[in-house]
Amino acid sequence: MPEIRELKVGLAIQHMLPEGTYPFFDLGEGAVPGQTSDLTFREHWGAPPVWPTDLFAVTAHLIYTSGLLTYFEPDPDHSDKTGAYPPCFSISKEERDECLAAGAIWAVKKSVPGLATTLWKVLVKAHKQTLRASLNTRRGSTAPAWWAAAVKLILIADEACVGLGARASAEHPDRWMIDQFEIFNAAPFSGKTLPGSTAYRAGRQRATFGVFSDPDVGCVQPKSRISSVGCNLRNLTRNAAYIPHVGSVRCHWQQPIAQKVGEEADDLDVLIVPLPFEMKDKWIVQDSSSKPEPTKRPKWGNFEIKQGWLEDEKGLIDLILGEFRKAMAALKTRRTAGALNGVVFPEYALTEPLFNKICTYLKREEPGLEFAISGSSSNCEGETGNFVLTAMWPVDKSINAPVDDRFLLTSRRKHHRWKLSPSQIKTYDLDNILPSSKDGSSWWERHTIAQREIHFFHFRKTSVLTSMICEDLARSDPCHDILRAIGPNLLFALLMDGPQTANRWPARYAATLADDPGTSVLTVTSMGLMDRTNKAKIYSEPSFTVAMWRDETGVTQPLELDEGSKSILLTLKPYAVVDQTIDGRANTQSWSWRYEQCISL
Repeated sequence: MPEIRELKVGLAIQHMLPEGTYPFFDLGEGAVPGQTSDLTFREHWGAPPVWPTDLFAVTAHLIYTSGLLTYFEPDPDHSDKTGAYPPCFSISKEERDECLAAGAIWAVKKSVPGLATTLWKVLVKAHKQTLRASLNTRRGSTAPAWWAAAVKLILIADEACVGLGARASAEHPDRWMIDQFEIFNAAPFSGKTLPGSTAYRAGRQRATFGVFSDPDVGCVQPKSRISSVGCNLRNLTRNAAYIPHVGSVRCHWQQPIAQKVGEEADDLDVLIVPLPFEMKDKWIVQDSSSKPEPTKRPKWGNFEIKQGWLEDEKGLIDLILGEFRKAMAALKTRRTAGALNGVVFPEYALTEPLFNKICTYLKREEPGLEFAISGSSSNCEGETGNFVLTAMWPVDKSINAPVDDRFLLTSRRKHHRWKLSPSQIKTYDLDNILPSSKDGSSWWERHTIAQREIHFFHFRKTSVLTSMICEDLARSDPCHDILRAIGPNLLFALLMDGPQTANRWPARYAATLADDPGTSVLTVTSMGLMDRTNKAKIYSEPSFTVAMWRDETGVTQPLELDEGSKSILLTLKPYAVVDQTIDGRANTQSWSWRYEQCISL
């Protein structure tokens, strides 16, 4: 059999930093990764990266690829006994404190800390050693020195990344690297406005906050919640997250829009409008060119959704404005009246032009509106498919602040196609439209997936929200690992589905994200398919449960419309929580959004 080549530490470093740690120097024509001499390696990779995010990227890559973290003993009093099997390693409290101090200094001063340089030399010395941890665990051996060096370096880099992706704060006023990223990325209204609305299309954000590290190997993004379970990179760091290469999923961290609202300032009041309220037969159609055919498409075909509920655009806008005003009126009756902060529509509810128009109207009704999210059949480019649209507004709570109705608009494609199985077709009473009972055919949504993307939105002081579209929530690959690494505080899952009850699939998948990393999840579906299910008497009683809430407390809360109602007003309350890494560092500025109450309007 051919000899298996073992990946070496140095080659892994070169993969992440292909142009060296000082890429201003020419590597020369003969410098090929994997074929460099000792002199070449020490010349171009001999010093540590000058950007904390690059040091984070390369050490995270080493830790992740090698699998060494499972040999790390978090207890600082653990004794690394010679000859113990398997060989483990730990970092003393004194060593951790030194790393934290070095990272804190690097956050405000551009020069690489001396400790980082010393530890990097340990990696350089080990550049010809085998990377895979399990190949370094012979009986009687000790843990390689570079393992502890890599963990110490990622702690230093992580501490230097404090405040990554956020605006300047009183706690961290002088952050040279973060300020640089803010200058180049936090300009939401510098792009073009879209015709006929106050929407500004968001620019493409950095695929990674690394500067010279290769995003085709791995990416660095800001971090919000820290997972409280497991032993992995997700709960080793508190300020930055390591995620897969950009080819798998491209992340966009939308730098925060200037606002003066903190989590503790207000509850979060969200209006849910479950459009469409019915789903007529003629709105679900077979794709005439992609029907089941034994030799080409055995037992499967394609279908499309025709948004017939949008034909009366004026009537629909009036309906939405009416529900919005009902919600505002309900809020005014409370002892501590607040603003209506967000609006959510389900999967496929609107089109991009109509969404923009509605957003402009809603913001003029409610100056305190912070965001709107909707499923859509079109995106910012005018392309058709299955998309999620997100609008974010600047909010200023100061007295006599002018109303700013400009909003940042993003769109992204659904990550997986919807498959209507024979059982679903029966449940939704669609067999006369999409035949399946005779031959067991399934029908797939007509949709182009292309580049998978996720947008993360920093809002208020330290919270982060994102959204999923139906199958994105149900399929763990490829985005769930990213969600767990970054840890958004809030996730909105837009569905075209049945009742949102505790015994169905949305609750199961929401629970996994609520447990790890502690993300609060709201699922929202339309009444359309539930209306068909109710009319077909699939369940013993009609259901009007159009939404479901799940957070880290473990309680699943179904949200039900009263019969005849058209919307739900959901109130969420912020709870200050303390997240902690496995090495004992605490994040004292985390927030958990939790269910307070809901009203059927």
